[in-house]
Amino acid sequence: MAVADLTPPAGAPAKVRPGLPLIWNHRATDLTLGAGAVLGVLGLWEALSRTGVLDTQVFPAASTVLTELWRLLGTGAFWEDLWATLSSALAGLALVVVIGTVAAMLIGLIRFVENSTWVVVEFLKPIPPIALIPLGLLLWGPSPTMKVTLITFGALWPFLTQMVYGIRQTNNVALDMASSYRLGWWLTTTRIVVPTLLPYALTGLRISASIAVIVSVVTELIGGATGIGQTIAVAQINNALPTMYAYVLTAGLLGVAINLVFQALEKPLLFWHPSQRGDTN
Repeated sequence: MAVADLTPPAGAPAKVRPGLPLIWNHRATDLTLGAGAVLGVLGLWEALSRTGVLDTQVFPAASTVLTELWRLLGTGAFWEDLWATLSSALAGLALVVVIGTVAAMLIGLIRFVENSTWVVVEFLKPIPPIALIPLGLLLWGPSPTMKVTLITFGALWPFLTQMVYGIRQTNNVALDMASSYRLGWWLTTTRIVVPTLLPYALTGLRISASIAVIVSVVTELIGGATGIGQTIAVAQINNALPTMYAYVLTAGLLGVAINLVFQALEKPLLFWHPSQRGDTN
């Protein structure tokens, strides 16, 4: 029986092997689609406002809001409000990392701590931090302390949950092998424990960062603390709707910026992970 000649003819284009990562193309496509969607929404908003479908007394045209946002970028008050919101979110997030890491180690490694705290954790997780704003105002007033406390309370649970899952996923066989080879505490932690925990920690931290920004803006909006939320409330009261929407867009852009920062951090920190190497199997 003759064997078929599988050699491609001269000049034929080489076939791409299945599974070959095309991360750059995928990301470029995602960015293009995302930018196109944003421009489409802005264009639709502009058209509906200009044609009278949307009441401009309630929904100013997108061009008006963007012009106001551009004007605000040149004012010091805008950057002060932005920093007040962002600094509180970062402070709360730092406390989340410290408290969440210690608590996750205790819960994940000590069975007695896990059994004695799971009811408390499950009870506190569903409580929205917004519901604690009246208590925060009674204790600290509309101050940064009130904001940071509520941010820490609201953003703690996703990070804590992910860290506990990560600790439980640590390979016991690998730990036993490290003990048999006497690798020591440092090598065991850096080569086995940290690589296992890091993807879970970054996932939890990304979710917690988004919650931290949301809680920061809401506490300013309702509780009267200084920041983006307070300016939104003041602009709404004064019927300065372009300013109000400009600050709302700023809050959204802040969330997008945080997501991009975490994507940038994942590349060097998780270079070995399949999600960054483009593995499909």
